[in-house]
Amino acid sequence: MKEIGLIGLGNAGKPIAERLLKKGHRLKVYDLNPGPVNALAELGAVKTTSAREAVSEITLTILPSSTEVKAAAFGDNGVLAAIQSGFVLIDLSGTDPNFARELEQELERRGAHFLGATLHAAGAPAVTIPKGLLSIVVGGKKDVLEKCLGILKDLSQKVICVPEAWMPKAMKIAVIMFAATNSIISAEVFSWLTAQGIDPRLFLQLLKTTGSHESAGRVEEFLKRTKSHGGALSNSYKDIRQALEVAASLNLPLPLMNTVNQLQEMGRAHGLTRLNTPAAMGKLYEILTAVDLSEAVVESERVFPEPHEPEVIYLEEFKK
Repeated sequence: MKEIGLIGLGNAGKPIAERLLKKGHRLKVYDLNPGPVNALAELGAVKTTSAREAVSEITLTILPSSTEVKAAAFGDNGVLAAIQSGFVLIDLSGTDPNFARELEQELERRGAHFLGATLHAAGAPAVTIPKGLLSIVVGGKKDVLEKCLGILKDLSQKVICVPEAWMPKAMKIAVIMFAATNSIISAEVFSWLTAQGIDPRLFLQLLKTTGSHESAGRVEEFLKRTKSHGGALSNSYKDIRQALEVAASLNLPLPLMNTVNQLQEMGRAHGLTRLNTPAAMGKLYEILTAVDLSEAVVESERVFPEPHEPEVIYLEEFKK
């Protein structure tokens, strides 16, 4: 097996490193925090003291945003200082599509390759990643991607392939745009119903009875907000900000996303950043409307799918 470098050992990076080690991969790891580096060294990983030192034939970056990836890649002891021709960088970070393009261009100048990827899981990384219960969306040149499929399949149940390295970043942000908007709409509609004496759970029954299954699914997701399945408001806020920055670079107006951003700013001001986004918006609307939504919940346990043989799905023709 090829040696893998892994940079970033946070909520997702550390369990990914642990899973790769369990799968028998040789691993070099780096993080600004020495704690997880030392813990993984005890499991068999090689600890390093810089991103540059962690670079291997295949290197993974798993960091919060473009800011951290830029520091890890372009710094004096960064990835680009050690990357060699033919090496592959797979970025699983919360990177925006514009920066993904920039990073790909820098790697191509050095004869190296870039795959942009995103993690998609219905639950906390500490629960889903160790079991491989997630999907990875990955983009880049097909011949490069196929060299890395073994690693990606060891991490996930589905590897979903798209043609361009920046596309997974854009589509992950698009998922968050839909989800954040749904949380706000649900909180607003439920406040309106509750203020009139209608239990939102009765509204859910109505949607199911009339066959409005798509709307019922969105409503039910909000009603399950007391279970911390979704990402924190702080993460959603970062993604919405990235969406607006990309839109600004395209001179593209996004009036709805600007409203979403302002409501998330209000949530942050009220100290709701650690709540999942539906729960944070529910609390914010209670503050704004003085309507109690505490009864507008349904209790449920997350049901995870049974593990199965990993599958690879190609969504479109690839550039050669």
